[in-house]
Amino acid sequence: RVFWSHSAGELTCGTTSTPRPLRPIRDGTASQASRGPMPRELICLQVGQCGNQLGTRFWDVAMQEHYQHSKDTFDDSMSSLFRNTDSRTGADIPVKQGKTRIEKLRARAIPIDMEEGVLTSMMKGPLGHLFDRSHFISDVSGCGNNWAVGFCEYGPKYQEAILESLRREAEDCDSLQTFMLTHSLGGGTGSGLGTFILNMLEDEYPHVFRFANVVFPSADDDVITSPYNSILAVHQLIDHADCVLPVDNQS
Repeated sequence: RVFWSHSAGELTCGTTSTPRPLRPIRDGTASQASRGPMPRELICLQVGQCGNQLGTRFWDVAMQEHYQHSKDTFDDSMSSLFRNTDSRTGADIPVKQGKTRIEKLRARAIPIDMEEGVLTSMMKGPLGHLFDRSHFISDVSGCGNNWAVGFCEYGPKYQEAILESLRREAEDCDSLQTFMLTHSLGGGTGSGLGTFILNMLEDEYPHVFRFANVVFPSADDDVITSPYNSILAVHQLIDHADCVLPVDNQS
């Protein structure tokens, strides 16, 4: 497994001591060459307050970069992160001959938080139209900055709802390549529920890569349980993630 680390403006790379053989990327066709280049879709799971705030910023940047490149045209590169849907029926519009006109974009995203505040702000924000409200998964009480509550209580409780959203998103992909999980390790939802989802992805989609963007708590974090949450979460990341991209919260 590969770990990339961003700290103090530097990017470093390391590996765990027991590398796992690379798995083949699932391909929906017997002969890819006969169909030409195929987009490789990514489904982004944003977990917890930090994960959803980072995810919202990610989609903002992705929109700007894609619009600069393709303007009002939906092409193969854009289909990696977005779906082009009919503004009246909501049905997906396939990419025709490499490009088609944009009608209504939907992000390939599943926002998850055990408190409603951040998800409500996302829907009311300028990018709210990008998200499918039926994919939002939330509770009201939160995890209380406790890894065990997220992993042992809310994970099993919302497992079927999360799986259903994943199945629906995966069915809209031609050649799903990667799940991109964004979460923090200091809080309860990001560390506990986030790593529970990582386990679930390995069980349900073993041939799809699992990348984790994780935010480690800073040394002066005022949450007393954040070091324990991080240790418990890192153990799960080592066992179940294909690639981890850690960021220090002080960076």
